[in-house]
Amino acid sequence: MTQITLNVEDKSILPHLKKILNAIEGVSIAKPSKRKKCGIDEALDDVKAGRVHHADSVDDMFKQVLGI
Repeated sequence: MTQITLNVEDKSILPHLKKILNAIEGVSIAKPSKRKKCGIDEALDDVKAGRVHHADSVDDMFKQVLGI
């Protein structure tokens, strides 16, 4: 099977293009796969979004976690 990647700048023509391609026998449109984020990417997203906590020591961390 041969694959071709098309880059379309004008999104308004996509429905027409898909209709034409689906009408051709033997041609199918593959859905784009979503890349799953690895742990470091998720951690970097947390930092960017401000979902981080700072503790001066282990005792301070436990106080924050346990609410003591």
